[in-house]
Amino acid sequence: MNSETNLFKQKLIKLLPLLLISIVCVTALFVVNELTKDKIKLNKQIAALAIINEVLSLEYDNDLFTDKIKLDVPDKINNTGSISVYRARLNNQPVAVSLMPVITKGYNGNISLIVGIRYDGTLTGIRVLQHNETEGFGDQVHQDKTDWLQIFKNTSIYALPEKKWAIKKDDGEFDQLSGATITSRSIINIVYKTLEYYLENKDKFYENQ
Repeated sequence: MNSETNLFKQKLIKLLPLLLISIVCVTALFVVNELTKDKIKLNKQIAALAIINEVLSLEYDNDLFTDKIKLDVPDKINNTGSISVYRARLNNQPVAVSLMPVITKGYNGNISLIVGIRYDGTLTGIRVLQHNETEGFGDQVHQDKTDWLQIFKNTSIYALPEKKWAIKKDDGEFDQLSGATITSRSIINIVYKTLEYYLENKDKFYENQ
């Protein structure tokens, strides 16, 4: 019995350094995570705010990240059924929202957008968040490639009837991306649907949740 006890003690002594190293590593990871998680969150917010401000080219004085809601939407706006809505206010009065991600189907897959809309339903701007479009063609939709998305700025469904929300090739008002007819049609269509849904449900975008 003594020999078995001694053998167990010897094995335990051999395992002790490994156990201590494991404890130290776990503790170190926990400490590093606690020290960096706030900074990581802040960096994400700074990056998101930069994108939001690109589409919300107007004055506001509230904290967008404390005035953010998740909103259930139809699949035609986002196939997951949910979007994030950042509400911009000035002197406690609503002035605009930014919606992300609004998702549409491009030629090679989904295109994710952030859409900025003034309180009255006028577009303040659009930016591409992610896409899988073909290089040299559909990828021209991205703001780093061309300024095509600028054609939507300050437009609304009040100013332009639905049948005119199309490329000129289809008797609409909008130029298309060169060599990217499907992508162009898709973006125009989702922009119209997003504006339409916003105006039909404006109160939902600003109510407290």
